[in-house]
Amino acid sequence: MKKEISTLTEPEEQELQQEDDSLSLVDEVYQKLLLRIIRCELPGGSELKSTRLAREIGVSRTPVVQALARLQADGIVIQQKNHRAVVREGAENWLVEIHELRLLLEPSAAGMAAQHISEEEITRLQEMAAEVKACQQQYEGGDQSAEHLQKWGTASRSFDYALHLTIADHCGNLPISEAIHKCWSYKRVSYSAAGETPEIMTRGLYDHLVLLDALKQHDAETAAAAMTMHLRNASRMRPDRLIV
Repeated sequence: MKKEISTLTEPEEQELQQEDDSLSLVDEVYQKLLLRIIRCELPGGSELKSTRLAREIGVSRTPVVQALARLQADGIVIQQKNHRAVVREGAENWLVEIHELRLLLEPSAAGMAAQHISEEEITRLQEMAAEVKACQQQYEGGDQSAEHLQKWGTASRSFDYALHLTIADHCGNLPISEAIHKCWSYKRVSYSAAGETPEIMTRGLYDHLVLLDALKQHDAETAAAAMTMHLRNASRMRPDRLIV
């Protein structure tokens, strides 16, 4: 039985397009399709016809075919014996499963990075943290406009990426670093699927500051524990059971 395919809402389309201007067209199509899968708009077993998807998204068939090939390489889409691409059963849990993988990788990486990270990197991250903190304080001081929330969200996301990927880059283990970078390649979809609330950003900054202080002190044990705490808090505070 063929399952219906829904389209993204206009705000979600714009969010994915504006998040990173450096994305290729194939990247954009890949993320749009993955977001539909995460939202169960393309449930497990849905047949993915490139011509239909291209028409819905408003692109040519070529980037859709390439995006489907990437989804298949990741295991999100499977190819049946009749050569038809379908969504793998359970694929809607992809972001949750990626987060579970991060829980296995990132605490160890944080502990190792605490022993290698430079003072210059710590200073750079502290400056980014200070920008996020200033946005939080401005919000708490009464500026709760949509424009300011957007500014706070942008600063928060930038610091989030920078802290976690800097840890990956300084852990001294290339396979672990590359695996973490791969996990973080899906974070943009997570951000697009569920917006950050002031409560989530405030808690995230607190956790990040604890982690950053452990890195500054070159305290491997505390850095690993802080990363574990942060990732578990992120899982508990997620606004949707399938998005983290």
